[in-house]
Amino acid sequence: MIPKSIGNIGLNDLTALVGTVRESKTLEFKRELPSGKDGDLTLLKGVSAMANTAGGDFLIGIEAANDGIATSVVGIAPANVDAEKLRLEQLLAACLEPRLPRIDIHTVPCGEGRYVFIIRAPLSWIAPHRVTRDNKFYGRNSAGTYPLDVSELRTAFLMGETTAERIRAFRTDRLAKITAGETPIAMAGKSAVVLHVIPAPPFANRQTFDIVTAVMSGTHVPLPLGSNYNPAGQHHVNLDGFLSYIAPTQDGARSYAQLFRNGALEGVSVMNTDQDGPYVVDMPLGNMVVAGVKQYLSVLDSLDMGFPIFAMLSFCGAKGCRMRYAPGLGGGWYMTPALTNNVIALPEAALDRAEVAAVPVALQPTLNAVWNAFGFARCEMYNATGGWMGTA
Repeated sequence: MIPKSIGNIGLNDLTALVGTVRESKTLEFKRELPSGKDGDLTLLKGVSAMANTAGGDFLIGIEAANDGIATSVVGIAPANVDAEKLRLEQLLAACLEPRLPRIDIHTVPCGEGRYVFIIRAPLSWIAPHRVTRDNKFYGRNSAGTYPLDVSELRTAFLMGETTAERIRAFRTDRLAKITAGETPIAMAGKSAVVLHVIPAPPFANRQTFDIVTAVMSGTHVPLPLGSNYNPAGQHHVNLDGFLSYIAPTQDGARSYAQLFRNGALEGVSVMNTDQDGPYVVDMPLGNMVVAGVKQYLSVLDSLDMGFPIFAMLSFCGAKGCRMRYAPGLGGGWYMTPALTNNVIALPEAALDRAEVAAVPVALQPTLNAVWNAFGFARCEMYNATGGWMGTA
């Protein structure tokens, strides 16, 4: 795989492959696809094999020698670039089961009306994917694409279950540490709203990343939960990865965002308190959660972590927490009865794309569960047809 965000790959990156880079487990070159059904099958086999194995880039328009080393950037000349891109997207969507969680296609012009098509298939957490044209499952190694055998298929099917277990275990461990006060920066209270936004692909193959370099050289910095400011000077590197936070008072910080080396993002915001204990405010809470997921989603997408991404909301130190709400205009503020559990882990929401408009829709069941916990039938920040009415 070319070590760069796919949207930023240009002609210079492709010419740098010539004479130095050979095909590998995560990289395949094709001068052009065969015509008709043979070409379609070549594409389906190559892309699904990468998604089933380790992820990778499938490049059309790169000529390679017999030993697999790229020899020239030749490009292809489709009659209509956008139409060909759409055709490839539709082919991959229609002829792989289950459908790939994510596929990116980027075109790089290389002169005289010719283009290199880069198809990036991240490692899939719901692998293996079957090619419906020949009803086979494929994997990839350094020698190329091959049909998976029975033992490899069994391993691939089990990987999806293991990924979900690893994500849940990570969340459980983090909630236990936050509850015990083992946070990356001292906090100003023990009762907190916790948001985890976790990409599945890195957990599928136990990947870790050079998060510090990626964030420092990128355009997106994770913001402390509940904050929409630029945290210049309010961040530092730590053992787990990259931390941003609101400058602490003598009592500690009120919120932070921790980006872990496995790609997981953790946002924590201390709850308000009064003489009766901790509380959350209805609409500000909903807006904070939706805004937090949107911002963290943009960070992970900029780092090319892959999809699906899970958003998980929790309350730590929640025993005695109430919700403050206003039943109507001029009606004043009211408090719900208090929660009785100390740690509440709410249902996760799955996001399969980076469109921020999809975030409130995906989070509705989670926010409904929050409002249910405080005695309401549903989250009242959605209208009767499920439309989001918040400001985030």
